[in-house]
Amino acid sequence: MTNTISVKDFNPDQIVPGSCSNWQLTFETAEDVEAMIPLRVVKGASAGPTLLILAAVHGDEYDGVQTVIELCHELTPEKINGTVLMVPITNKLSYEGISRETPLDGRNLAREFPGSPEGTYTQRLAWHLDQTLLAKADFLLDFHSGGMIASVPTLAGYYHNDEHEHGRRSRAAAEAFGVDTIWAHSTVGPGRTVSRATDRGIPWLYTETEGGRRVCIEGQQQYRKGTYRLLHHLEMLREPEAWLSEEACPEIKYRLYGDGNFDLSVTSKEEGFFIPSVKLLDEVKAGDLIGIIYGLFGEIKEKVISPQDGIMIGITVMPKVDKGGVICAITQDYDNVVSSEGKDLWKAIDLRNG
Repeated sequence: MTNTISVKDFNPDQIVPGSCSNWQLTFETAEDVEAMIPLRVVKGASAGPTLLILAAVHGDEYDGVQTVIELCHELTPEKINGTVLMVPITNKLSYEGISRETPLDGRNLAREFPGSPEGTYTQRLAWHLDQTLLAKADFLLDFHSGGMIASVPTLAGYYHNDEHEHGRRSRAAAEAFGVDTIWAHSTVGPGRTVSRATDRGIPWLYTETEGGRRVCIEGQQQYRKGTYRLLHHLEMLREPEAWLSEEACPEIKYRLYGDGNFDLSVTSKEEGFFIPSVKLLDEVKAGDLIGIIYGLFGEIKEKVISPQDGIMIGITVMPKVDKGGVICAITQDYDNVVSSEGKDLWKAIDLRNG
């Protein structure tokens, strides 16, 4: 059974312990559309943290949606301590439109937090997500992927700030999540779910994987395994051995650093057919060739050159590029930007206990 209620009247604290329930949280909009947040609540009989999981903040990213669907089948109240709040499709209109932005108002939900109760559809959606769900969370896990145009390595991004507990807890969670690439963000642009979590002092992770308007099974399964590792790390799994395989957790191969803003990617000056010369996670130097944009008969229209030293963190999967189209995103290697003193501090802090 699915319960329908106004989002303003919903309070997860009032959910009965030891229960599992589905909700449709409705809200009014300035536009004449049905507005609803789908929510699955799994509340253990024993007290514990509240983990908020979001998928499809961008409507063309599906790996998180499949992961939440699988978790809906697998997670039951007797298996956890605390509460798991799961939103399988965060932006329903964006999902239905297979788009990064909400078709109704052209806004990107991941740039609208904390939102506005009197704004457009997307602004109101952000407001209710923040006020009703994020405000109740002890940890945020936000599933993303490359979407329609970009290929991104499977990674976990986190808030890097060892001077604050929520920063230390975010990094510890990223290391526990079990992917071989983690991305440290000491600053995060405004409007995101994770920047709002930072404002509230809530530790967080977000994930990325290949994308391309499909589910990348390998990356998606890493999401699922990573979620169980995170639950175990948060001491929410009652019988972790039943969920965590005996296989070793992958070693972290890449520690990256940067603000994570794909809006500041390298763009093309010409339209044409793009053939890359680099791969994801390749190291590049300023002046290196990233790829070539060709015309109809193979004539070179533009040699795309790296503007900086760094690591390839995203590359377009659309060979046909328009003028001004996104080609790639470059970030930095953590070891090149953090002092040895800072790295020693990392080792000295008891991250598990904050």
